[in-house]
Amino acid sequence: MKGSRCLTIATALLTLVALKAYIEWTAGQDERFPTPQEGEWQTSSFTPAQTTAEDAVAIALLHFNASLHQMRQSIPKSKAYWNEKQHQIFRALDAGWSNASMHECEGSGGAERLSRIRDFGSYSQLYRNFILYDGCRNFPLLINQPGKCAHSKNRTFLLLAIKSLPGNFAARQAVRDTWGHEGEPGGLPVRTVFLLGTAGGQYGPNLQGMVEYESQTFQDILMWDFEDTFFNLTLKDFLFLNWTLEHCQDVRFVLKGDDDVFINTPKILDYLSSLDARKPVYMGQVMANASPFRVRKSKYYVPESYYVGPYPAYAGGGGYIFSGMLTQWLHIISQYIPFYPIDDVYTGLCFQALGIRPEAHSGFQTFDIAEKDRDNPCVHRELLLVHQRSPHQTLHLWKQIRDPKLQC
Repeated sequence: MKGSRCLTIATALLTLVALKAYIEWTAGQDERFPTPQEGEWQTSSFTPAQTTAEDAVAIALLHFNASLHQMRQSIPKSKAYWNEKQHQIFRALDAGWSNASMHECEGSGGAERLSRIRDFGSYSQLYRNFILYDGCRNFPLLINQPGKCAHSKNRTFLLLAIKSLPGNFAARQAVRDTWGHEGEPGGLPVRTVFLLGTAGGQYGPNLQGMVEYESQTFQDILMWDFEDTFFNLTLKDFLFLNWTLEHCQDVRFVLKGDDDVFINTPKILDYLSSLDARKPVYMGQVMANASPFRVRKSKYYVPESYYVGPYPAYAGGGGYIFSGMLTQWLHIISQYIPFYPIDDVYTGLCFQALGIRPEAHSGFQTFDIAEKDRDNPCVHRELLLVHQRSPHQTLHLWKQIRDPKLQC
């Protein structure tokens, strides 16, 4: 009884300290990011220099208590692996953020806890590895670009964070030569990084030396020491948040996309320049009322014993934009949401926890456009982003839409 009373008092004191820190932090916020005066989402950004990591977590969980509660109600209570794991974290949060244990990297040592997945033996090897190592979140950065956002007169306006595979040399070069070319058009600094894991497969070629040479030449590669697979895209997103907080924390907007999208960068810059900087942005082609694929042959297949329930609304992973001010919040809240094997769904879960719904924009076409329009430069000139285009198509379309003689 005495111990319980002490715990209650300690929790109350912690809450008061967090509230005090939040009030002081809000009063001293950087004027570049004033707190929004309109809309439901009433918050602003902060940097590690403005508060301690522990205070930041406490502030986040107090500030997003309502949206976390709504998320909790939307996830069915079930024996499915992910659902059960998330509700365990919710119950731990009831006792205070410090009681919600962080994810532990058990690896193959956690196989015993997986015995509750009734059909785990039927999962593919990639799926098994994902589940066995889904608590592993710390991986060495093999190739870094620490000065990427430092060498410009103004803060980075748009950071193009492009998911790529080690062997996709041609795709990366097509991006550099077209829409991903770095510069400061109209005084708006644009920077590009490619996000890579290591080349996987027991019999795959060793590409490390070639990627390191590419990095030395172009200085735009970020590579972490984990196997670059489809299921590890969620891990790649999380590690990118870490990197952004350390090396590009003042970025205004982040565009996450695949290396086979075609982006109309000038049109995106024009659009983003017109937005209210005080309001958070999470924008793309929105998937609403989606649910897990149960077809085993699909790359998006999710077993019922792993997850049940609908997906939150989310922006398609081929390409979407979010405000740089949200990076710290996303990083914090993602530590209380178990990794999910579909990366854009996981991002949607994180934004749901923050109480931010994705904004649909018709200029994002992550499932491509009508076949008759796929080589039409006039159609592409009006889009913001379309998926998928080969390196050859990207180079050709970029040249066409920038031709002053183009008549549409």
